[in-house]
Amino acid sequence: MSTTIESPNAKASSKEEKSKSFSSRARRANFWSDSAPKNIVPEDNWETWVSHLSRRRNPRTVDALFSAKVSSLAWGLEDFHLEPLSTELLQLLARSIEKGKLNKSAVGDVLLRWLQGTNAQPQSVDFAIECLAVAHLLPSVVSSVEEDFWWSLIDALGEIVACMEDWQIDAEMPAESCLVHQLLAGELPLTLAYLFPEMRPLAKLRKSAHDALSEGLIELTNGEGLPRASHLSEFRAFLASWTRCSAMGSAMKKRPWTKKAEEQFHYAIARSLMLSCSTGAPLLASENSSSWSPDFLEAVLKVGGNSADRTAALDMFIKKIAKHLSGKSGKEVPETSYQCEWAGLAVLRTEYSRSAPVVAIDYATPDLKLDVWVGTQRLLAGTWSTETMSGGKKLEPVGVWEQTCWFSDEDVDYLELAIDLSHGARLERQILLARDDNFLLLADNVLDTPGDAIQHRFSLPLGAEIQFKPEAETRDGTLEAIKSIGRVLPLALPEWRTDPRIGELKQVGDQLQLSQDRPGRRLACPLFIDLDPSRLGKPCTWRQLAVAQALELQPHDVAVGYRAQFGKSQWLIYRSLSAPANRTVLGQNTSVEYLIGRFLAPGGEVEELLQVEG
Repeated sequence: MSTTIESPNAKASSKEEKSKSFSSRARRANFWSDSAPKNIVPEDNWETWVSHLSRRRNPRTVDALFSAKVSSLAWGLEDFHLEPLSTELLQLLARSIEKGKLNKSAVGDVLLRWLQGTNAQPQSVDFAIECLAVAHLLPSVVSSVEEDFWWSLIDALGEIVACMEDWQIDAEMPAESCLVHQLLAGELPLTLAYLFPEMRPLAKLRKSAHDALSEGLIELTNGEGLPRASHLSEFRAFLASWTRCSAMGSAMKKRPWTKKAEEQFHYAIARSLMLSCSTGAPLLASENSSSWSPDFLEAVLKVGGNSADRTAALDMFIKKIAKHLSGKSGKEVPETSYQCEWAGLAVLRTEYSRSAPVVAIDYATPDLKLDVWVGTQRLLAGTWSTETMSGGKKLEPVGVWEQTCWFSDEDVDYLELAIDLSHGARLERQILLARDDNFLLLADNVLDTPGDAIQHRFSLPLGAEIQFKPEAETRDGTLEAIKSIGRVLPLALPEWRTDPRIGELKQVGDQLQLSQDRPGRRLACPLFIDLDPSRLGKPCTWRQLAVAQALELQPHDVAVGYRAQFGKSQWLIYRSLSAPANRTVLGQNTSVEYLIGRFLAPGGEVEELLQVEG
């Protein structure tokens, strides 16, 4: 980023600024509060101050509030590539937590390099973490550095806080800028106020921290704790900062933000759990993203979680993480599924358990991203890409995804999205996760194309360990890692490979690719993924069904119906591609746009799972 912080040393060069520095005011009686040593002014105040800091029991260090084994400043930063100086300061802080003896020369060298680097320092996460680390180190290094140098560190931090006072924040800003704002304009002044209540000017910084933190929690979440998709990679770093601030506020017996912001903090904890897989890694993150550290997760739950959040964590996370959590699993859990168009995010989850399927979708940009896990195994991860041709023209996205339907109940989670394509066409995308029935249905529906035929191909990014193993004689196959995880049925394609019409399902590189080529101006491309391990060894089949309207069969670009079967379990899937009308499929009369249900043989009844009106 190009924004820089003006040098504290340069600002302090004038007599006016020098008179405002903390070091110049420290010899004044009104600088110190009642909690300061009585004889700190006017003579020999440095020795008195050093002795006081070494002996005082309160305030406790921020890390002591959590009984952290490592510095809490490192929480949420595991996947950040910190600069060497940031790492050195965190290591010094870790030594101080362990009560290890600090090498005076090493301490002075690292702190001097930080102080010199505050000249025109870019506003970055590294710099913000360095500032916080220095603030945390100040009480423990007071006997390791000279008096003037120690006060110069305090002055530098004070100037940085002052430079941040007019910096506004909103959700449209880059994630790093928003995180820097919360660290420097919110957490840093609160940390100084918490660690040094003896100094009146530092104690007063709590007010600016309160305003900045309140603004951040409200502006950066959707009113129910969810960040924008573009901020997702920094979400745990935000949560770490807010957790430290909440703990400091509790210790000070003064809430660090408004009541409304407090609500967002509690919501954010539930959202952070929802946006995690059972390994503890964040959803929609890169392949090697770090899991929750047990002390970070325990601190989050202790400071701002409730019994439902703790139950979700105990039930969902692998034993390596869950065994470090205190408390017991209860009956209530937070909502398992959620979506927000403002954030461009959706999470579909059957339940909070270590083996449950979960689907996360980032639709904030035209390049929709999908993340599908079954227990600890990642099935799909990355961009769900498409290529569409009609009438010799390539149809490209010309807008953004619009959420057209969201539904969640005890049977299914269902998300429907739509995006405009060039030449007046439209792509509708359906994602359905069935809870008890344990299957995932993904579908692209191409509508209103300019030509009389459509060639559509979509590619799903396979997880790093996943391969698609096709059947030799039929067009289905299994998703496999060490063992088979799910069976995939291309519902619109003929079952047997001896019938080469319509399209193909195959693995291309690290993608599972479904292609279809059919006449008409509308096209349905559904993919049924069975996630129930108990059905993997059972025979399966599927059929395209006849759809009739007024006793006349309807072409596939008007309405489609499918039957999928695994063992004795069967399902009916129906989709109207033109305007909904009264039609018959598999003996069922319907006038809806979309219908999913269990087909109960031999009676032929359909037990509805989802019905979407036109």
